[in-house]
Amino acid sequence: MQRRKLIFFAGLDPAISTRPAFMAYHFATVAQRAGLESEVRLAGDAVEILKDDGIPDPGYNKRLINYMNEAVESGLFVSV
Repeated sequence: MQRRKLIFFAGLDPAISTRPAFMAYHFATVAQRAGLESEVRLAGDAVEILKDDGIPDPGYNKRLINYMNEAVESGLFVSV
C-alpha cells in the first residue's frame, strides 16, 4: 500500500493577507481530522506568521490562531 501526504503551502506575508496561511492550516487540519497525513509548509514571507505579533489584528484572525494552536497540539507537521 502506498502512503501519501497532503502538503498545503502558504507563501504570502501575513501583513499583506492572512488568507493563504489560513487556508493551508484549515485544509491540513480537516485532512488530519479525516485520518489523512498532512503538513503545512510556510515558504518565503509566510514564515512571518510564526513570529510574535506576526498575525495582524489577532481579534479578527482568531480562527487562524485557533487552527495554528490546534496544529501544534495535535502534532500536525509545519515546516518552514
